[in-house]
Amino acid sequence: MITVKEYNKETQLKEKLKELKYQLIQTQQELQQSKAHNKQLEALLLKNTSEQKSTTITIRSATKVEFVKVEDIICCNADFGYTDIQLSSGKTITATKSLNKFEELFQEHNFFRISKSHLINPTHIVTFHKDRNKILLKGNVLLAIARRRRVEFLKTLE
Repeated sequence: MITVKEYNKETQLKEKLKELKYQLIQTQQELQQSKAHNKQLEALLLKNTSEQKSTTITIRSATKVEFVKVEDIICCNADFGYTDIQLSSGKTITATKSLNKFEELFQEHNFFRISKSHLINPTHIVTFHKDRNKILLKGNVLLAIARRRRVEFLKTLE
């Protein structure tokens, strides 16, 4: 009788082991499916956040508030506590914010600060003059790049 009990225990343990292996395989498959699902969700979230970038901003000047599309902004020029904003239409808006505030605002739109006084929209670059260290933007705007920012600027062009 002792051998029968041992045999029963051994078969029970083998069956439990089989069941545990089956559950382990099922759990691994569920984990792989959830990983794939999480990757899809992350991709959707990234897509939604990039689509939610504000394409229109408000610019407060001394007398009015203007609504401007970000892609229409060629560059921003510091003027003490004010900022002159050049638009592709040729219009210039003088805003009551400092250039630092605009740099923070345009950070997600890939604007680049080429000097202490100038913030540019790289999509409006027409020519980069290596020998003179200057860039020509649409609207015949010629700006000098600070020597300290030249290397970083060249990296953004790549």
